[in-house]
This record gives sequence, C-alpha cells and structure tokens, in this order.
Amino acid sequence: MPLPDNQIIGTIDELQAQELLVSHIGASRETLDRFRAYQSLLEKWAPRINLVGASTLPYFWSRHILDSAQILPLAPPNAVSWVDFGSGAGFPGLVLAVLLENRPQSTLFLIEANTKRCAFLREAARAMEVKVEIIQAKIEDVAPIKLDVVTARAFTSLDQLMTYAVPWMAQSGHALFPKGQDIQAELIKASTRWQFQSIIYPSLSDSRGCVVKIFNCHSKLGLCQL
Repeated sequence: MPLPDNQIIGTIDELQAQELLVSHIGASRETLDRFRAYQSLLEKWAPRINLVGASTLPYFWSRHILDSAQILPLAPPNAVSWVDFGSGAGFPGLVLAVLLENRPQSTLFLIEANTKRCAFLREAARAMEVKVEIIQAKIEDVAPIKLDVVTARAFTSLDQLMTYAVPWMAQSGHALFPKGQDIQAELIKASTRWQFQSIIYPSLSDSRGCVVKIFNCHSKLGLCQL
C-alpha cells in the first residue's frame, strides 16, 4: 500500500540508517548494493504508478529499508515461512526476502491485488536476485496456509489485520506489524474481539513508531482459533 506523504521520518539520516542496517540487522555490503538497485528501480517506476509517496523517496533508507528490515531480528530465529499482506512496493516483503537469503529453506509470499504493483514487485525481485512467491489477489480471496510469520505495513488497522492474519498463523506463529504512536489504542480495540499476547518494540527508524508482535491469538467468539 502507498504510504501517506506526511509520514516522513526526521529522527535519523540516511547514512545512519545504512549503518544500522549493518550493525543491528547484519546486512552485508552486497546486500546494501542490492537495496541500491531497488532504490534505482523505485525512483524510475514511482512517477508512473502509485507505489510510495513522492516525498518519501529521499528517505529511502530510513523510511523504507530500515523500517522494513527491523522486523527480521524480532521474528523467531527458526522462522522460515513468511507472508506479507498488501505488499505494494515491496515493503517489508522484498526487503525481508533479501535478508532471508542466508536461510535457503525460507519461503516468502507477497500478496498484492494491484496489477501494476505486482509487475513492479516482479521486476524488483529480478533486479535484487531474490526468490519470492507473488500472489496477485485480494487477501480475502487467497486460501490461507499456516506459516511462521505474518507481516504487513501501512495496510489496515490492527483489529482488521488480525482478522486476516490469524488464519495464516501456525500454532507457534507470530505476526509482526510496524505501527505508529497510536498502537495502544489499536491494541485496546483489537482486544474487544481477540485474545492474544503482544510485545511492543521501539522502532529503529522513527522514535514515534514501533513494531508490535502478536502471538497466541484466537477469536473471543471462537471463530478463528489456532
């Protein structure tokens, strides 16, 4: 999903973002080169199709790459099956795919309904030489399979995300969602329909944001139990 222009990071600069990718995420110099190829392609395609807010492009490393990559170390180290809902321009899905290459058994599904965005995802995956499974469809039209990790960024409210995510989560599965400063309100709303455990991690890319981990989740109405 495209991100609003007003969600621009001002907390770290682009060089700091690259340094954090190396020091905190473990990205190699080769990985950074792959992200540079991604950046070039995004800048080429963005004026033609609605991928990200134009004013976020100068903040590629902080707003998009680091914001996506910070999910990886929060997931279980043995997680090998992933799905990204509403992948849009590939954040966080394509970023995670690059970082997961040292786990050769990993599988990552990107679900995106828009035809043009799917075309971009395929081209970006080729440019970065990563293997992903791109599914062009609405999430509600895809038969869920049980996976280790569910992700989504700037897609919908936490309550609705859990409606989509729980059918995809294995018994020991986790959902990891980058969220903003209203996360407590979203958790309270979600708790009216869902019973779950959660952990909130401060964002590496934006002091106002966080990543929320959801696990041991089931419907209070018993509609979607794991």
